[in-house]
Amino acid sequence: MSQKFRVLSLSGGGIRGLYTASFLARVEELSGKRFADHFDLIVGTSTGGLIALAIGLGQDVHSIRDFYREQGPTIFPAGVVRRKWGFCKQVAFPKHNDAILQDLIQKRIGDQTRLGDSKRPLVINTFHAAGGKPVCFKTRHHADFVNDHTKKAWEVAMATSAAPVFYRAFQAGDGSDYIDGGVWANCPVLVGVIEAIDRFNRPRDGVEILSVGTTRTPFHLNQAARRGGAWQHVSMKNRVAVNLLMEANRAASMFMAQRLVGRDSIVEIDRVVDGGGYEMDDASPGTLRDLRSLGEDDAKSHVQALSARFFQIPASEWTPVP
Repeated sequence: MSQKFRVLSLSGGGIRGLYTASFLARVEELSGKRFADHFDLIVGTSTGGLIALAIGLGQDVHSIRDFYREQGPTIFPAGVVRRKWGFCKQVAFPKHNDAILQDLIQKRIGDQTRLGDSKRPLVINTFHAAGGKPVCFKTRHHADFVNDHTKKAWEVAMATSAAPVFYRAFQAGDGSDYIDGGVWANCPVLVGVIEAIDRFNRPRDGVEILSVGTTRTPFHLNQAARRGGAWQHVSMKNRVAVNLLMEANRAASMFMAQRLVGRDSIVEIDRVVDGGGYEMDDASPGTLRDLRSLGEDDAKSHVQALSARFFQIPASEWTPVP
């Protein structure tokens, strides 16, 4: 069996990352194999970036799933927008307190842990708020990458997950302000494909990708929204604008990645849910229960095919460039 370069791509979606973590944990449990041992590159954005970092730093996927389940209500407390002044607060201030997330991340991965401590090559996506440009934080898997590996892992985690509206921009130690990488690469599959071809010098037919989403809804822009100008059609409550941007990003990234390496080289796992789907900051017990159940159910449905395709041969040994 020929060994292809395997990329694990993890998308953004706030608390819906519990679906992703539950899927990964259940696949590992059923297959007896670890993702960290069988993928040559892991790319992640926002909540997917947090999971990618944790996997790269050697954390157990089951504990990552439990982190989302146990700490979700702390990160996204209920009742914030139900207060009388909640709507007005959101106009001038972020919806949630990023200090809570930062404290939990620092406790989880350590204050001094560096991106370069990852055991697997990583690409974590964010966006430079002042410079107005995409940023990819990378481990030292290429001689050109001389700075990112020294950055603190918790800062990289905060930079990739500073979602506009939900959190303020994250100011890193070097003074740069970053916002959530989901504004340009919420589905980072194309980032992974390009990295494999451009930096690992893999041929297009020698790359295969597993892309895991965070659930999505059937997208349809009604006639009133197409005409535009109506506040209710772009409000956070109806989530039309958010869903539009996320679905457009996913579809475009997937299309271009498929053009580069071929449709059959990409396996996409993402549950389509009806009824409007799940809010990115809804950490209510019912939502958490649903997300875990959906992730585990999809794992059961796909584990046999994934095991045969991705888990037969361990990933190549990797040592950071000196």
